[in-house]
Amino acid sequence: MSLETSAQKQHLESEYTRYRSQAKQARQAGQRQKAARYYRQCVAVLEDIADLESSERLTQERLDLAANLQTAATKLEAGQPLVSAGEPQSEEPQSDAGTRVADDESSHTDASDDDAPDASQYLEEPPDLDFSDVGGMTELKETLKDQVIDPLKRPELYEEYNLGVVNGVLLHGPPGTGKTYITEALAGELEYNYIEAQASDITSSLVGEAAENMREMFAVAQANQPCLLFLDEVEAIAAERSGGSQKTMSESQMITQFLTEMSEIKGEDVIVVSATNLPDDIDGAAWRRFDERIEVPPPDATARGAILRVHLRDRPVLTETIDWTEIKDLTEGYSASDLEIIAATAARKALKEARASDDVVPITQAHLASAIESTTSSLEAWDN
Repeated sequence: MSLETSAQKQHLESEYTRYRSQAKQARQAGQRQKAARYYRQCVAVLEDIADLESSERLTQERLDLAANLQTAATKLEAGQPLVSAGEPQSEEPQSDAGTRVADDESSHTDASDDDAPDASQYLEEPPDLDFSDVGGMTELKETLKDQVIDPLKRPELYEEYNLGVVNGVLLHGPPGTGKTYITEALAGELEYNYIEAQASDITSSLVGEAAENMREMFAVAQANQPCLLFLDEVEAIAAERSGGSQKTMSESQMITQFLTEMSEIKGEDVIVVSATNLPDDIDGAAWRRFDERIEVPPPDATARGAILRVHLRDRPVLTETIDWTEIKDLTEGYSASDLEIIAATAARKALKEARASDDVVPITQAHLASAIESTTSSLEAWDN
């Protein structure tokens, strides 16, 4: 086993012990639902540890224990006892071998308030933007309403069906398709505090610094609930670990910290939305942390027309004179960000004429057609 893998296992095992301790404390306090959430976090960590084991026997033992804890969580949520009549009255889920993983109640200590990170460098007020500001993307908006917004508004109803709140959403698709914009609109729709981070805001060549940046950012999100945390270019944060020794210690710690933080927010009023153009590059364990994985394709004809209308609505334009069917045909193969550029370019062409005539010149079909002709589709470059 490499030093990197050993360090990852040690961290995950410490994380597992902490969750078991928290589950035990919640159970003793009669908080069955909370205990169930911690058991499910244990399951996720055990699955990650199983991925790192060097033998099939150890892998299977981890998975068997994960299955037992999953059953325990289900029984707790249903109000059932953890043991059946006639069995030893132990309230601790066990592995098939009957061995109990010890709970170390002193393993977890809360951070001091003095160590609280400075929220000002991350946190923003809820965006002044909602779904009405997003042109097109009808199917994506409906998916987000159904899978993210509605469970937050009616949690009791979803609990009846053993369906919880979505804490992790992965948006994947070509660049420029509006992943960042729709995420900001989601935060505004929810009226959630907002944190936006690029991979470059977190990564570092210094050992331990990237993991600390990750921990700090999630700490700010948890301290300012309700909060939506947007991580762009997540493939650079949680890249596939199959490279083994090729990864630096800093990168390995960052990935492990990301997995830890994604487990920590379960049951909290924190939503993590991540975006990537390269979904196949994301680590398998990180992929599983996202409750919803949604493809964001290039806009279709109807969406292209709607997006252009949104970007033109605050500009002088004779909308009724625009042949939208032709514009939709001309913009086939263009991304949402390309359409924003087209609208701005058309506006500049009209402004140039307005300066010459010293009067307002509305944006016309000709301005739009010229702007489209001078704008290269970003998706063409992506496909090539």
